Amino acid sequence: QEPFKRANRAFKKEDTVVDVSGVKIGSGKPVIIAGPCSVESEEQVINIAKSVKAAGASILRGGAFKPRTSPYAFQGLALDGLKILKLAKEEVGIPIVSEIVSIRHLE
Repeated sequence: QEPFKRANRAFKKEDTVVDVSGVKIGSGKPVIIAGPCSVESEEQVINIAKSVKAAGASILRGGAFKPRTSPYAFQGLALDGLKILKLAKEEVGIPIVSEIVSIRHLE
């Protein structure tokens, strides 16, 4: 049995291209994604968004959720962090990506 059917050329000959707000990942052109490990404040994310865009990055990434093995460690700003990233997208004009930990966070 062939593994990884979605990424296996035996099953899919053409490249997979993912569109992130107009930036095409997988189209043959390198895409630079940059940003903070953790979203901590609106000011932090806006400043970093401006910097990574000026440096040539195509997409801003930031960790809104920080799953930890200890329940006492910083868990991230969660939905508030996603709101800050969205604000940065609107204010700076750069697409955003972030990891989510639940499908309900897509809403």
